Amino acid sequence: MKVFVTGGTGVLGRPVIRALARCGHTIIAMARNPAKMEALRALGAEPVGASLFDPSSLRDGMAGCDAVLHLATRIPKTSDMKSATAWADNDRIRDEGTRNLVDVALASDSVKTFIYPSVFFMYADGRDTWLSARSAKLDPPTPLRSTLTAENHVARFAAHGSQNRGINLRFGSFYGPSSRDSQEMIAMARKGVVMPLASGGTYKSMIWIDDAASAVIAALNHGQSGTFDVAESEPFTQDQAIKALATAVGRRGLFKLPRFLLRFALHSDMRGLLGRSQRITSQEFSEMTGWQAEVANQTEGWQRIA
Repeated sequence: MKVFVTGGTGVLGRPVIRALARCGHTIIAMARNPAKMEALRALGAEPVGASLFDPSSLRDGMAGCDAVLHLATRIPKTSDMKSATAWADNDRIRDEGTRNLVDVALASDSVKTFIYPSVFFMYADGRDTWLSARSAKLDPPTPLRSTLTAENHVARFAAHGSQNRGINLRFGSFYGPSSRDSQEMIAMARKGVVMPLASGGTYKSMIWIDDAASAVIAALNHGQSGTFDVAESEPFTQDQAIKALATAVGRRGLFKLPRFLLRFALHSDMRGLLGRSQRITSQEFSEMTGWQAEVANQTEGWQRIA
């Protein structure tokens, strides 16, 4: 296929482009500056100067493409997450950016597949129940409401014609060697401390970054229109995750910093979100595509990173 990619230099975009190149696809990747263009060439993509907020540039870049992978995002730094205005750029990407991409894709004669990486953080607390897009109750905090707007744009693409595929993949928290957050957690654990995001019995479903990338490729190759969950096959509780982190750095245990410190870094909506228990199953996506997580749980994942 000829595939148009946004966010190609991001945490998910890099392994996705590498995987596309290994599969022999032609990759057209959007870039905003010469440094990103050079990085995309090194990954195996052909960069194009385009903007999500300039439909004419998107039309030029997307010409002749068979699929769009909209991987662009702009999540604020942890230190800025408490400010509602810090999420404005990300909201604009999800709403206006996704709308422009879908409009251009619908106007083209070639694009038949549109894939968007969403999140399942907006699910209400499910305690120890297995959750999926079919069963979970949606309760998005303010910073995540634009994610549902983006999903609706993708559904609009799918509804336009019988040959169109619009696929939303709801991922958990990314972790892996290329994640700055993961490296910071390992560094803290080596010093003997950890910052719990939730109470001990709360399930926090994660996804290894390369497994998320392989899920995008599986959706491109075998996916049908719809919204699907993608997570590790053995989600851990917060206590199990902390134990896995301690084991990875060779410690018997870690000192848990008091969770009230989160109020200095995160908006109350985000603190509430992180406190939810979300035990996610990827069964439907796996049955449809044959995808399986290579890293099943955080015991293996944190050991790999360490």
